[in-house]
Amino acid sequence: MADLPVGLRVGQVLLPLATQAELPVVADLAGRGLVAGVVVVGAVGDGFPMAVAAVQAASATGPVMVAVDEEGGRVQRFEAMLGSMPSAAEMAALPVDVVRAMATERAEALAGLGVTVDLAPVLDVGGSPGIGDRSFSDDPEVVSTHGIAFAEGLMAGGLVPVVKHFPGHGRANADSHDELATTPPLDELWEVDLLPFILTPDGAAVMVGHLAVPGLTGGVPATLSPAAVTGLLRNDLGFDGVVVTDDLAMGAVADLLDVATAARLALIAGADLLMIGGLANVVPAAWSLMAALDDGSLDEQWLDEAVQRVLAMRGVDPCTLVVREG
Repeated sequence: MADLPVGLRVGQVLLPLATQAELPVVADLAGRGLVAGVVVVGAVGDGFPMAVAAVQAASATGPVMVAVDEEGGRVQRFEAMLGSMPSAAEMAALPVDVVRAMATERAEALAGLGVTVDLAPVLDVGGSPGIGDRSFSDDPEVVSTHGIAFAEGLMAGGLVPVVKHFPGHGRANADSHDELATTPPLDELWEVDLLPFILTPDGAAVMVGHLAVPGLTGGVPATLSPAAVTGLLRNDLGFDGVVVTDDLAMGAVADLLDVATAARLALIAGADLLMIGGLANVVPAAWSLMAALDDGSLDEQWLDEAVQRVLAMRGVDPCTLVVREG
């Protein structure tokens, strides 16, 4: 890992959002090793598989992530191409085996189109603002059984699931798309909201939400809080997989910081993969991380550990990248 150029390592923790029409720009960035992949937003059409294949062919760092939000209900990018899936709340009324099979079928179809990661399922307990019927239930047992079954189904179909929004958005007081949301205190989260996340299956990633948690984050979003990411998720829950931030351009963070600064703080907090809004944020975020390495606020070992986890999730051996550079 240490033999890889530092600029390339920085690129492997950056995950911008882009539309299908912007995928040629993503291909250019991937060709220079500046991104770990892309979250495709907005409508997709018939040219999607070819556009994604072009990104993969251009990548200088092996297979990149192609992530989408495909939860079902009102959050599904491929409804026009693949048909409709019920919302999580509707899935909660179905047998667990049916939910698992439904997720597997969808994952196989998405994988056939070039998708590698699904930013789902939602493991939030309850339908707070911004969540609603995206939650399976306000009962943590139902969220655990059905949500984990959905995640297992995605993996069986060939995708990496990203469970969200840790440590639990379901009982927060606001929509984090618009403003910083506050959850119940940490001791109450242990009794309800954290229970589904404890069951996160091996091979899944975890998305951290922009949630202020009384008794934990000191008023800042969990995405930027070492106590939430390194302390609670990694140390207390023992999660050793990839940690993904929610979009750092969302209102909850944008009201406080610019994306480049937020990216630096999120990596310091313990995240591995930084969702940085649009493509215009790639270069500023990269320079921010480089500056943090230079001034010592970001330990190079933390960056290398994040890159190692991200590359492992993508199935990339860093030694092959050293050979390419040589």
